[in-house]
Amino acid sequence: MAKYDDLDTRQIFVIGIGSVLVTIVTILAVQYVYYLLVDAHQTQLQADSSYSRQNQVLTDQTESISRYGADPATGNAIMPIEKAMQAVIEEAHSDNHADDNESDAT
Repeated sequence: MAKYDDLDTRQIFVIGIGSVLVTIVTILAVQYVYYLLVDAHQTQLQADSSYSRQNQVLTDQTESISRYGADPATGNAIMPIEKAMQAVIEEAHSDNHADDNESDAT
């Protein structure tokens, strides 16, 4: 026989489980919204970003390997990279032809 001061454990259990489920769903919804906002922010940041500093560095580097001159610190001659590569190729070809001529002579 039920007394007036007995607790309704079934109702407490149902409300407790319901509260846990509501809390889990709320946490997942907040996490989903957070990641949506982060993704939107990163997309906007990439769209608005400018690469002027990086482009300036690349321009400076391109200029430094595309000119003639002398290095004041070391005194080494500076020539454009394309010309230097061509000179190395020509030197390699002339060395190969000289080796071939020496082999033919012996």
